[in-house]
Amino acid sequence: MKQVLFFCFMLNTLLLSKCDTVDRSRFTLMGEHVYDKKTQLTWMRCSVGSQWKEGIGCQQMPKLMSFYEAKEVESRLKSQWRIPTIEELETIFLVQCEKDAINTTLFPDIKRLESFAPYWSTTSVKQLPYLIYYIDFIDKNIDAHSKGFSMFLRLVKSNESHKQ
Repeated sequence: MKQVLFFCFMLNTLLLSKCDTVDRSRFTLMGEHVYDKKTQLTWMRCSVGSQWKEGIGCQQMPKLMSFYEAKEVESRLKSQWRIPTIEELETIFLVQCEKDAINTTLFPDIKRLESFAPYWSTTSVKQLPYLIYYIDFIDKNIDAHSKGFSMFLRLVKSNESHKQ
């Protein structure tokens, strides 16, 4: 019986990793940004509402907002930062992680969130366009919700704007 329990523990340990090591062949850390060479996307390391401070990471709690508020944030930005699609969000979604389904070294503010971490995408459900897909990086699920629901926002920009 002890051997079976030990085997299950070891299998669980192998399957669920910590997900805090940075794959430097894929990701380039640039202070408040991280560039993904595989997808050619640049991500803000801190969610909207949280601020990057060099040597410390993300300060303050990320801000919960409706989809309408997220679109307002996006429209006020003078750069090419935008709300990601669900396909883009899936590229940083790591279900095999032990705890949070995201690399907490790349995106450190996720550690400030305790029970849920739903993040908006711009992708609507085809059959129900009033529902928008989101990913919860703590509950480890992909789902859809109405535009009035409060979630977090992580901004992204495409490779044309990567100049470092």
